Amino acid sequence: MVWPARADDVDVPELGVRLTSLPSGAVKPQVVPKAGGYELTTGVGEAVLRVYREDQPAPAGSDVASPAYRAGLDARFEPTIDSKTEGAPTSLAGHSAWTVVAARRGAQSQTLYVCVTYVIVDQHLYRLAVSATSATAARPAEFDSLVRTLSDITFEPVQRATPPAAQR
Repeated sequence: MVWPARADDVDVPELGVRLTSLPSGAVKPQVVPKAGGYELTTGVGEAVLRVYREDQPAPAGSDVASPAYRAGLDARFEPTIDSKTEGAPTSLAGHSAWTVVAARRGAQSQTLYVCVTYVIVDQHLYRLAVSATSATAARPAEFDSLVRTLSDITFEPVQRATPPAAQR
């Protein structure tokens, strides 16, 4: 399903986020349980946006500004990114974050563009990632539009439906 031009505010209560600037043509976000948390996926053109929230609170003292902590995250989530030595401190919706933007040569002379942000909100780790491939030297405009979507994200309390008693 494709959303109409600007998808206004999109609430994602399972993750506790609100996306306020999805670009026109963005695929309706899908949310699925994924290894210890929930992940939202949407995209436009060749670009994909994924937002993952870990259910378990981050260990006490966890800090995305710590190179050692980020190295552990890279090993779990994105072995092709080296946020231990790349990237910069950023802010996302008033929270301290770490962002890496990279371009890597891939198969068949394609370039893979990646923007990964780690942030801890209310003691829970979020990993926000935008990726796109391009056969030309130009970075896809859809990649940039989804990165802008990250800049406008807001965080809210998580709300999940309670499963019926038979499923608990």
